[in-house]
Parts: sequence; C-alpha cells; structure tokens
Amino acid sequence: MTMKKYFAAAALLFAGITASFADGRERPITLEQLPAAAQEFLSANFKNLTLAFAIEDPQFIGSEYEVTYTDRTEVDFDNDGAWTSVECRYAAVPEAIVPAQIRDYVAKSFAGQTIRKIERNKYTWEAELMNGLEIKFDKNFQVIDIDD
Repeated sequence: MTMKKYFAAAALLFAGITASFADGRERPITLEQLPAAAQEFLSANFKNLTLAFAIEDPQFIGSEYEVTYTDRTEVDFDNDGAWTSVECRYAAVPEAIVPAQIRDYVAKSFAGQTIRKIERNKYTWEAELMNGLEIKFDKNFQVIDIDD
C-alpha cells in the first residue's frame, strides 16, 4: 500500500513539473540574452536585417530560441546556440550556412531554384526550395526523400 502512495506522489510531482512548462512558457528576450554561438551566427549571417523579436522557450532541460526579423526571416536555435532552422520568406538562405553537398545537389538537379528554408538535426537535413519542393538528406547528404 505505501509503495502505491510513493508512485502516486511521484506521478503527481512529475505531472506538476510538466504542467509548469506547458503553459505560457515562451518569453521575449534580447539578442544579448541568446547563447554566444547564436549571437555570433546572427551577426555573421543576418547583420543587415532588423530584429522584430526574439523568444526563449524553456524546455524540460534547457531552452530553445527563436529569432524573427522584420522581413519575416526566422532562425531557430537549440539550447547551446546551434542553429536548427533558418527560413527566409522572400530570399534565399545565406549560402554560407548550406553545406556544399546540398548546394551542389540543388544546383545540378533543380537549376534556377534557391533554398528558402533549411533545417537540421543530428540525423537529417531538409531543404525547402522557392518552388515549395522539400528535399530531405541523411547525415551523409544522401537524398532520402523528395516532397512537393
């Protein structure tokens, strides 16, 4: 009987902690409050854009960050300040952040198209072209899916 009480108490505690992260967790921040790696990435690639807002999204462990510029360019970062997603609504993403293998594949297979969004995680990369075509690559930059 007491073991059930311990499990119930632990479940309630876990539910309480989870619920505290679930509601209204995003908060506005300044660029200076971003991790150093994120600040360096933004100044190297987007220094000519005007900031609209930056948001910190606390997670169970660490935080995620989102930076949006007035031209609707959006950059997402993980807890360490490494970029995870860059989306440019009306222009191509900076060439410097696109791996050469992806740039070469797009230039060869989809001549005339530019990349408007790029996402990455530890297993895959995904590039969205201006025409809406999405190309997914594995970590070795081999094409694993094409979606239109």
